[in-house]
Amino acid sequence: MIKLKPQGTKIIVQTILEENKITEGGIIAIDFTLEKGVVEEVGTDVEKIYKKGDIILFPEGSGHSLNYQKKSCKWLDGRPYPNGDVWALEVEEKK
Repeated sequence: MIKLKPQGTKIIVQTILEENKITEGGIIAIDFTLEKGVVEEVGTDVEKIYKKGDIILFPEGSGHSLNYQKKSCKWLDGRPYPNGDVWALEVEEKK
């Protein structure tokens, strides 16, 4: 299997499908504004920001959907918003 090394600010992300949340009143709450994804590969210009396995948030419809290693992935511009596609990097809160 061929592994790709994105160039520049590109990152390859596998989208995480989340289940819809149901409120106490029984209403299904769907968040259509941001998607969540796991970083699969990191471009040369953003290696200091991301590593494989990081969880990021990005606007729905961002990037280009392409298969990578038999998985449906998105190729995103890894720069932070507004110049790129990434809105947030999920970090674990230390207690």
